[in-house]
Amino acid sequence: MKSYSIALIPGDGIGRDVIAAAWSVLETAAKQSDFSLTGTEFPWSCKFYKETGRMMPEDGVETLRGFDAILLGAVGWPAEVPDSVSLHGLLLPIRKAFVQYANIRPHRLLPGVTGPLRAERLDILCIRENTEGEYSGAGGRVHQGTQDEVAVETSIFTRAGV
Repeated sequence: MKSYSIALIPGDGIGRDVIAAAWSVLETAAKQSDFSLTGTEFPWSCKFYKETGRMMPEDGVETLRGFDAILLGAVGWPAEVPDSVSLHGLLLPIRKAFVQYANIRPHRLLPGVTGPLRAERLDILCIRENTEGEYSGAGGRVHQGTQDEVAVETSIFTRAGV
């Protein structure tokens, strides 16, 4: 029987609930199929940042390389930790290290689920670049703390990313 080792990063807020539900589904799939799962949970989150000053340890990406897959919930706590910290301290290092450049979001209307959309059929696949553009991290601030402070944001698009 094939066994898979999964790194679980619940993150913040609803991420804990999402990971718990997703893990339950994965365990059910494993029982009904011919594979097994072992999960190792990591506390990397904005709470972790508040306690340690880092979103994940320095060797976090290398630690994740030892797993077959990463299941990441939701990261962010804007009232306490700037989004730039969670983005550049956890999400982007993972995305870039594992070449996770595509953010794929399917949108479908499901039978029996009511919502604001009224079309009979809706089946859209949105694909967004996940590591370049505004995520490239090229930019910064000049004259910080003065009345002349200015922010510069540079978007980077490579042939491979486009």
